Amino acid sequence: MSGVWIKIWTDLWGNKIRTTLAVLSIAAGVFAVGAMFGIADLIRTGMDTSHQASRPAHLLIHLSDYIDRDTALRLKKISGVAEIEVLNEARVRYKIKPEDEWAKAVVVMRDDYERQLFDIYQLRAGAWPQKKHFGIERKSSEFFNIGLGDEILFEVEGRAKKFSINGIIRHPFVPPPEFGGEAYFLADAQGMAHFGEPEGKYIELRVQVAPYSPALAREIAAEVKSRLSKEGIGLVSTFYQDPQKHWGGTIMDSFLMILKVLAVVSLGASVVLVLNTLNAIIAQQTNQIGIIKAIGGTAGVVIKIYLAVVLVYGLLALLLALPLSALVAFNTTKQFLGFFNIDYSVFQVSRQALVYQAIAAMMVPLLAALWPVLRGTAITVREALASYGLGSDFGASWLDRFVEGVAQRFFAAPYAIALGNMFRRKGRLILTQVVLITAGTMAVVVMSLSASVTLTLDNVLARNKYDTIIFFKEDERIDRVVTLAQSLSEVKQAEVRFGHPASILKAGQRAKEAGLGTELVGIPASSAMFQPLLVAGRWLLPHDDRAVVMSKDTGDDNNIKLGDTITLDLNELGQDDWQVVGFYHDIFAGKIDNVDALYANQEAVCRATKKYNRGRNLFVRTYTHQVDDVAAVTARLKDLYNAGNIEVHSSQTAPESRQEIEGQFGVTISMMLVVAIIMAIVGGIGLMGALSIGVVERTREIGVMRTIGARTYTIMNLFVLEGVLQGLMSWLLVVPLSFVLGKPLSNAVGQIMFSIDMDYQYNVKALFIWLAIVLIISVLASMVPARSATRISVRQSLAYQ
Repeated sequence: MSGVWIKIWTDLWGNKIRTTLAVLSIAAGVFAVGAMFGIADLIRTGMDTSHQASRPAHLLIHLSDYIDRDTALRLKKISGVAEIEVLNEARVRYKIKPEDEWAKAVVVMRDDYERQLFDIYQLRAGAWPQKKHFGIERKSSEFFNIGLGDEILFEVEGRAKKFSINGIIRHPFVPPPEFGGEAYFLADAQGMAHFGEPEGKYIELRVQVAPYSPALAREIAAEVKSRLSKEGIGLVSTFYQDPQKHWGGTIMDSFLMILKVLAVVSLGASVVLVLNTLNAIIAQQTNQIGIIKAIGGTAGVVIKIYLAVVLVYGLLALLLALPLSALVAFNTTKQFLGFFNIDYSVFQVSRQALVYQAIAAMMVPLLAALWPVLRGTAITVREALASYGLGSDFGASWLDRFVEGVAQRFFAAPYAIALGNMFRRKGRLILTQVVLITAGTMAVVVMSLSASVTLTLDNVLARNKYDTIIFFKEDERIDRVVTLAQSLSEVKQAEVRFGHPASILKAGQRAKEAGLGTELVGIPASSAMFQPLLVAGRWLLPHDDRAVVMSKDTGDDNNIKLGDTITLDLNELGQDDWQVVGFYHDIFAGKIDNVDALYANQEAVCRATKKYNRGRNLFVRTYTHQVDDVAAVTARLKDLYNAGNIEVHSSQTAPESRQEIEGQFGVTISMMLVVAIIMAIVGGIGLMGALSIGVVERTREIGVMRTIGARTYTIMNLFVLEGVLQGLMSWLLVVPLSFVLGKPLSNAVGQIMFSIDMDYQYNVKALFIWLAIVLIISVLASMVPARSATRISVRQSLAYQ
């Protein structure tokens, strides 16, 4: 083995603690890159692969009325239509035990489970639905603990009727029950008939077009709408599906982008630690560099030695981080895809993440090490042999004298020495502080983001003055529904909304989305129950006639401006011109929706539809807003209406709605906090490395202290105090930095998550949480180097070179 490799081996093996800390520093950043980029790649790939395997329909159309099979088959004659499949869907109520409360559920019916064309359901256990034997969607089975052979009570004509579960079936997508999604059951035509759904009649269409293109899909949707309208059948909504890309991908992209950015920041912190370590090594080995040059070693040899050390650090870090990040990426992906009802059981590794990890572990540390290495090799032989290392001239600058003066005046001797030791290596101090400050700023900002999300939800939901909504199965008489509601002493106010399917036409042409999927919703004049977040124009005035408030997204997508006149096609009721007087933004709107609701005065909607004193959605405000009280009032209302032969479809209280929303966004915040924790670990490793190197550099000083009677406890305290002071210093800098950066980052995340600037709230509590964390990290990071310092004997210290 040549002298060069002996030197490399000695640096690596002879300084095991330093090598371990350097490897852990790089591994932390490499792990973050591999885990986060792996999650992003595997989630998108898994979603798209599962979506393609289900043979997705290109159009999912919900109709306003039932059609028969012959009507559906006639639509197949439209040029460009490849296949059509019909389905049925009903919203019902169920319970497992007679004493349970009724819960909401969805029952889906396929025309022929053995010959499915699109969006394939998979039988996982048991048999397909048959008559009084129902299937249950597998996620509903797991979450609600309903299995094969169990009996379910469904509400049929106001009474509980017993049915059995004979199959567990996977639906390509159901709303996650973890986030408040309803239970899904499956039935055949005879089973669906129990809920008043006529046999041989269908309310949904699945359509594939050929050759597929988004433009052709929209043309086919418009033609389907046109032909069905001639038979008096309207389209309630239409969803478009790209056959290659899962619709949920756009929802995940913004979240995954945040994770990638945080991973890169973590890698940056690791790079800072590499700089710190190399600076310390070169400062410690300046005389060795001089000796190498004195015996004929070139600058190239010196560079080769230190870059080889860094390369070994990177290789070891890659070996450590690779399996851990792959496991985390796979298990996290498995959990996330489970929310979308996608199986992900075969272990997979992202090739993209592997490439990024290799670059992060090998190339990035080498590039980061170039500066300290080149700076170290530039020193002359005379300077190198005469040098005691960088920072040996502590006390020469004004800053040193200022720190020394402050320490002696305000602190006891141990604290004064610890404070002075902090500033001996200013470059190392700065780099260590950069990592700790970055970790702290990220942690406080993420916790402030969590508080801002909560505040934003509070402010948005505060616009809703209702406590519960009752959804009726059919349009009911408004005066009767309201009178019954107000007969309860707990009800403060009640009002009913009326909605009707509509299509948007503009300047004689269909809008970009063919006007499909919208609903004209009538709001009672001067209603205080609900008003969406306005972003342009104004809200409805009591005297408005043909005026609507439209979703800003719908307006942007269809080039509709404030003040424009649009034509609403109300299907069999004809067309009317309406003026857009305002735009609203719904931060909870699903991204698969084509067009959001149009709001108008209820009197105007009644005149347009020629339907008066009718409505389907009852909004109720109670005197008390406690969760249990609202639930009790909701249950009494449903019993009251069912007793009056007014069939209740479902209900949702304001607390239930909030719980669902918080569950959805809680996952995002949790992942951000995980990355912040990784950053905190990186900061702790960096501090440990800096203090460990300081122990080596101050070996002689420790020996001198020993000779004059310094006890083990005193020496250990010096290093622990230095670590704590570094933690406190970083925290003091985190306070203003997190305050300055918090709001811009909150706005950026708000635009990604909600398409609006969030209502910002700086989390003061987070500052003190981080103070506790950084102090704990500082103490723990100081223990290993402090213990090493106490083990140095007088003989070893005096023999140290």
